[in-house]
Amino acid sequence: MKAVAIICEYNPLTNGHLEHLKRAREETKADTVFCVMSGSFTQRGEAAIADKYIRASIAVRLGCDMVAELPTVFALSPADNFAFGAMKIISRLPDVKYLSFGSECGDTQKLEKMARLLLNEPEQIKEKISLYLSQGDSFPKARAKAVNEFVRQYSNYRQLEGLLDQPNNILGIAYIMAAKRLKMKIKFHTIKRMGGGFNDASVDSDYPSASAIRSCLRQGKIEELKNFVPPFTYNLLEEYKSIGTSLGDMALYRMKEISPQKLEKLYDVSGGLHNRLKIAADASNTYEQFLENAKTKKYTMAKIKRISLYALLGITKELYELASSSEPYVFILALNKDRKDILSKLSDTSKNTLVRYSDIDKVEKSLRPLIKLDFKAQGILGIINRDQKLQRTMLLI
Repeated sequence: MKAVAIICEYNPLTNGHLEHLKRAREETKADTVFCVMSGSFTQRGEAAIADKYIRASIAVRLGCDMVAELPTVFALSPADNFAFGAMKIISRLPDVKYLSFGSECGDTQKLEKMARLLLNEPEQIKEKISLYLSQGDSFPKARAKAVNEFVRQYSNYRQLEGLLDQPNNILGIAYIMAAKRLKMKIKFHTIKRMGGGFNDASVDSDYPSASAIRSCLRQGKIEELKNFVPPFTYNLLEEYKSIGTSLGDMALYRMKEISPQKLEKLYDVSGGLHNRLKIAADASNTYEQFLENAKTKKYTMAKIKRISLYALLGITKELYELASSSEPYVFILALNKDRKDILSKLSDTSKNTLVRYSDIDKVEKSLRPLIKLDFKAQGILGIINRDQKLQRTMLLI
């Protein structure tokens, strides 16, 4: 077996994703495609548009052989930790020779060179990052500015300028860095991103972004999406139920109710941010108002959204450290019914493999809080989507 792995959210799976799936298999000459997919919530701190099992089943119907869940702790993490969690799982999948991802630059050599630079960060870059952080920039912006200033000074690095200004490049570099930290023997394959950019809300291209698809969906413009998503996805979108304000209402209530002491213990909360969040929550009548009151140049909207979900789900620094330091688990959401051989191969590479929730009793005891969190997240998504029949067993497609 020769496998290629893809890290994804498929929220929803678009024609651009389908093209990536096909090219990843063809260009790496892989006979197996694994996907590690975010479950109930996404990296931007938002609810997925549909249950993780439904999205995973579409991926298998459209060419993936197996979909495993990216644990909620990592799915709701900043880019570097998101990448680290996903690569930990991929390190336990059998016969993975390639990681394939989309990027704005489409050049693995440039991305790998940037990854090496960041892994061995010169003191000059570190000092500039500290300077820009002290001036109120967010970490991603501070790092991008510092690196751009550094690479402009050296001819052998000049081609890297601007790489950290684009979100898919950032994720690709984070994947490469995580693989090197984990000492993985894996090659990298990237496809230049087609059509709309990561944050482009327009569907005026052949391959609009998933963000643009979701924007149209929220506006009820379902018909406009027919040419931009596969039929399986379109059928899903026709059944989409808007979450309205229910998730925001739950998150705001939790932010109002939680004590400052507990807020400070949440994952990715530091530097007095808990005080700002508490003041913002107490002064807000809606979730949107809370987000506007809390965000600054330093604390982005995505970071505030993620932290509000940490509060709702109970994701603390301690829980993240557990996830980061523990042996990874592989929770299979969907599997090609003709590829049951993957299960036997997985038993050789991962001792913590689950195909149903009841398998929680078979994995290491320390991992159980993380698995329970994944299903807590699914339960919350089920409430806001008014879906009372939650899938808890791997789907054979």
